[in-house]
Amino acid sequence: MTFKDMVWLVGVVLALGGTWGMTSQRVSALEKDMDRLETSLQLLYSIDSRIAVIETEIKHINEKLDK
Repeated sequence: MTFKDMVWLVGVVLALGGTWGMTSQRVSALEKDMDRLETSLQLLYSIDSRIAVIETEIKHINEKLDK
């Protein structure tokens, strides 16, 4: 293996390492975004459930008032 081959090989290894590091950071950021999205969806589901309960209670109150 010549010196030029070794320089080329080291360059390729460094480029792959840099790409791997950037990809890893992006995946970590995406995981954090997905966690925040999941938390937001759980909150929205909770709010939706509470609204459904309030709707039912209002219907019952209206039925009682109509009598």
